[in-house]
Amino acid sequence: MQTAKMNKAYEYLVFKLLILLCAAAPCSVQADVYIDLSQGDEINIQNVAPTKHYTTIIEEPPALRELASSSPDNLKNGSTSQLPYHNEVILAARETALEPALIHAVIAAESRHQSRAKSNKGAYGLMQLMPATANRFNVRDRNDPKQNILAGSKYLRELLTLFNGDLKLSLAAYNAGPAAVQKYRNRIPPYKETMQYVPKVLKYYRQYS
Repeated sequence: MQTAKMNKAYEYLVFKLLILLCAAAPCSVQADVYIDLSQGDEINIQNVAPTKHYTTIIEEPPALRELASSSPDNLKNGSTSQLPYHNEVILAARETALEPALIHAVIAAESRHQSRAKSNKGAYGLMQLMPATANRFNVRDRNDPKQNILAGSKYLRELLTLFNGDLKLSLAAYNAGPAAVQKYRNRIPPYKETMQYVPKVLKYYRQYS
């Protein structure tokens, strides 16, 4: 009995050490790690596609999952040509006079380039358009990436005009709404989500530029 208790204590210590090491791992980790908690005290960890019993304990870094098969070197050098929906982004960039890197950055932060992403607030698609915004920019097919990207880009261009080219305020308005930015006298609203969102987009923007 004493030996069994010691083994369980040892497994628990190993598990805690693993968690600490995982938390301290550099952001260059390129794969998810999963842990199976379905077998009681038994600890089973793997980095392959999980079954229903597995829980993710380390996610891939904020880099897009769909880029797993593309060249990370190209992205580090500022190329966006390997990113999903790049052709649609280029078309929207030409029509709105926005940089493709900026559009991709918003998409990355909003949906991680998942065309059918949907929020619990009702926003949907690559650029997470609210229905009213989508209607205003004539989005007829909510599942069409081209229409979603173009509408989101037009909205971002509109916000940049409204806030005199201030990118941080425009991104804050994209996330929280222009009224929220104006409410706080043209400052980033003190909302946790928005205060995290703006630097997140800017980080992607620098990465893709």
